[in-house]
Amino acid sequence: MNDEQRYQQGIQVRSEVLGEAHVHRSLENLNDFNDDFQNFISRFAWGEVWSRPGLPRHTRSLVTIAILLGLGREAELRMHLRACFNNGVSKDELKELILHCSLYAGLPAANAAMHMAEEVFQDLGIAPEKINQDQ
Repeated sequence: MNDEQRYQQGIQVRSEVLGEAHVHRSLENLNDFNDDFQNFISRFAWGEVWSRPGLPRHTRSLVTIAILLGLGREAELRMHLRACFNNGVSKDELKELILHCSLYAGLPAANAAMHMAEEVFQDLGIAPEKINQDQ
């Protein structure tokens, strides 16, 4: 596969995972400063690594969220929290992942991710149901 084919594959996978609107915005905002970087992301991250057959996208999403949570990369974490549903991740799996990460990445990071996930749920119209404390 040549670089152009890898780039096209990357754009396809990137669009499937992150959504066409996100990728379209990235491509609309290309300029002489960020063009090489955006090409690199599409070719390498999405056309090479995310396209490998060794892990399903579902697993890649969970691993990516765990790493971003641990590193405190909020903008990327928010983007992948939104995108994980495109890869079949459920809210319950996300809840378990964040709880598990609290042990290894720390409570403050997991707490921030939990709140961020709830904001994403709200944005996506899938907010969790409130629990009645009076029972």
